[in-house]
Amino acid sequence: MRIVLGKLALLLFLVFATRAVADGNPQARGIVFHDVDGNGIFDSAVDEPLAGVAVSNGREVVVTCDDGRYELPLRDPSIVFVIKPRGWAVPVDELQIPRFYYLHVPQGATGTRYSGLDPTPALPESLDFALRPQEEPDRYDVLVFGDTQPRDLTEINYIAQDVVPDVIGIDAAFGVTLGDLVFDDLNLFDPLNEMIATIGLPWCSVIGNHDIDFTGDTDVEARGAFYRTYGPSYYAFTWGPTHYIVLDSFRWLVGDDRRVYRTGLGEDQLTFLRNELARIPDDQLVVILSHIPWVDSTGWVDDSHRDEVFQVLASHPRMVTLVAHTHRHYHRWIGPEDGWPGEQPHHMVSVGTVCGAWWCGAPDEYAIPHAMMSDGTPTGYAILEIDGCDWKIRWQSARRPTDFQMHLDAPASVHVDRSAETEVLANIFNALPDARVQMRIGESSPWLDMQRTVRPDPVRQGVREREQQLGEVPWRPLGGTHPSQHIWQAAIGRTLEPGTYVIEVRAEDDWWNYEGRRLIRVTAQ
Repeated sequence: MRIVLGKLALLLFLVFATRAVADGNPQARGIVFHDVDGNGIFDSAVDEPLAGVAVSNGREVVVTCDDGRYELPLRDPSIVFVIKPRGWAVPVDELQIPRFYYLHVPQGATGTRYSGLDPTPALPESLDFALRPQEEPDRYDVLVFGDTQPRDLTEINYIAQDVVPDVIGIDAAFGVTLGDLVFDDLNLFDPLNEMIATIGLPWCSVIGNHDIDFTGDTDVEARGAFYRTYGPSYYAFTWGPTHYIVLDSFRWLVGDDRRVYRTGLGEDQLTFLRNELARIPDDQLVVILSHIPWVDSTGWVDDSHRDEVFQVLASHPRMVTLVAHTHRHYHRWIGPEDGWPGEQPHHMVSVGTVCGAWWCGAPDEYAIPHAMMSDGTPTGYAILEIDGCDWKIRWQSARRPTDFQMHLDAPASVHVDRSAETEVLANIFNALPDARVQMRIGESSPWLDMQRTVRPDPVRQGVREREQQLGEVPWRPLGGTHPSQHIWQAAIGRTLEPGTYVIEVRAEDDWWNYEGRRLIRVTAQ
């Protein structure tokens, strides 16, 4: 009840905030309108003001009045942006990058290594935001990329051949890359954007820890090139029945003897998150799009800040977080043991990456590194499927059929005397931890339950060991192997007669059914 009353009070504040801004402070004023003639400029004789649309300065959130107008405090620096409502689209540029914001950074923002953001001009008298109507059904898909993270143009070409051709023209509402768009070289933003634009979708780009200029001495300076290219590093929008909040999940800390990043949101962003969640109905699905996982990854700025962020996130009962960063694909329920204060655990998905293991490993016949992730997941991408308030994720391995959802590990051949103790492992890339997984050896055999185990993937280990035996190689070698969160195992459990058998594995969770097969030969010699 306290949460409901608190949300109601804050919602009332947001509705009337346009009339209650403090006197004497610089203000951003403007109008949100239906851009009837499509020229992006408000014309009272043609265009229609839109009431009830949220606008933010990255901290406060207000809604437009009946005449479409809003007013917000303006700090230096500020990024003022409209929060797209359902049924409306923001403009996109020729590279499908959404343009829904105004940068107010009079001092500019840049490090010394890359060209950042030049000082912005004087504030316009009216900061107006154009919207156009569009159909947004209850059921739709979102194309989700984990780290694309190219080091150079060669690796941009890997993305162009490994993933992009399969998704050009895909039936999806929009696409998103969950941070680490590039690998420290910010000059690659433009060629990367040109390639992503060929997919043909409006594209959201989350900031990652490799998307900043490390010579910047502040959060703002380090992010200057990102601001110039993509706009705000955190914001929100609604598409169909779903509300999305893009978060900038790390802080750049510069001291006398260190330059490091840590998980955190900062005061302004946390205030924005609190204000934005307060106006979202409890029964509406909220999807957080971010880069660094909330747990089991980069350390927080400090534990008290983590607790404060968790408290705000837990205030909304229907929420999921999609992140990347780990170069692994897994599901994680964040609960009390992690400091989560909510009544129910929070579902976080670490989405596997387009670049896999940073484009490492032997190239295939098309000269593209296999780049198998450290948990055995192949390179690929995810598709978020929305149906009203329900959601689910499916994984698509690059250049593989849709039903390739697992690989099995077992000996190619085994002596009859050791057949009963022979172990079969199934790495089911996207299976939920409570999936029911079974196997059988031959069609006439009973199905046996397999047990989930957290362990390194032997297929990934084998690939790495074979490549290490080659010595000096002209490609980047694979890094280490991490325990996989989606492996199931079982022993065959009975002595098999000599012959060749089909190992079948089937799995079922709340989302999907998965199937896989492998052959094994039993010998008498």
